[in-house]
Amino acid sequence: MSASPRVLTLCAALISMACGGSKPAGPTADQKAADVAAAAKAKAAEDEVAIAARKAKREAEEQAKAEAEAKLTAEFERLCVLPEKLPKDPVAACEAVGKAHDGFVRRIGDAAAIAAWEGGGSDKALPMTIVRCTQADSVKTAACQKNALDGAGPELKDEVGKLMQLCIDKFAKKGQPPAGMPQRRPG
Repeated sequence: MSASPRVLTLCAALISMACGGSKPAGPTADQKAADVAAAAKAKAAEDEVAIAARKAKREAEEQAKAEAEAKLTAEFERLCVLPEKLPKDPVAACEAVGKAHDGFVRRIGDAAAIAAWEGGGSDKALPMTIVRCTQADSVKTAACQKNALDGAGPELKDEVGKLMQLCIDKFAKKGQPPAGMPQRRPG
């Protein structure tokens, strides 16, 4: 019966291991709660930093947009004025606006833009420029538009329509419909 003492020793070892032995079982409930609270606090701090960064970026973008718009408005105000000498003939003045528009595109455009302009863009845009000028029925409007197109820089390449409209708003005859526009019938 020499196997019995060995079996008893083995059983005693297994029982002591199963009952917990001398090692702690792991973190207590209080430690787990403290770890969860610390992780939540760290996550909240990260979220606050991310929110602050997004807010700062958004405010910087809004500030840059406002500054660009203010610069653009100042440039419009500088350009949309009357020259010292006004033309006498409104038809010739509007033809000069068309030539100024052509000169503007050729002055500020790159090779591809000029090729597109010569390839048909001018055939559509220049008559509309002249028509808009003529419909304003004002020599002052034509002079303003020519002055604006002659002085505009490359930053205004997409703003030709707005330049034209600002001159119309400032100097077109008020109180009557533009020449060539259909009158509204009573009733």
